[in-house]
Amino acid sequence: MLLDATLDSTDLVLASPLHWYSVSAATKLYLDYWARWSGLPDVAFRERMRGKNLWAVTAYARGDDTDTEPLTGMLRRTADYLGMHWCGALLARAHREGDLEADPAALARAATFFAPPHHP
Repeated sequence: MLLDATLDSTDLVLASPLHWYSVSAATKLYLDYWARWSGLPDVAFRERMRGKNLWAVTAYARGDDTDTEPLTGMLRRTADYLGMHWCGALLARAHREGDLEADPAALARAATFFAPPHHP
């Protein structure tokens, strides 16, 4: 079911908090499935991912946007490897409930983040 949903999508949004400068364990497990599916000859995973859009949404508790570079770099490289369009990452600093609502700049970025066209 997860493979079918992935292949049937035109846009994939990976939403993960920043954990040790990378994606969460659950997101990493999903990407590990991608690696497994890439090795299945009857699936043609890599070919079928080509041209799809990959987006990221992440929140981090400390530091600044530069601390997300390992996460965004890994996802951008994944998109490049699969021939996907890397559409960027929506980043926000948030540690507690309500932090995002108190950040007008983050809300403004979120309001337009998915607006097409968004291919760099």
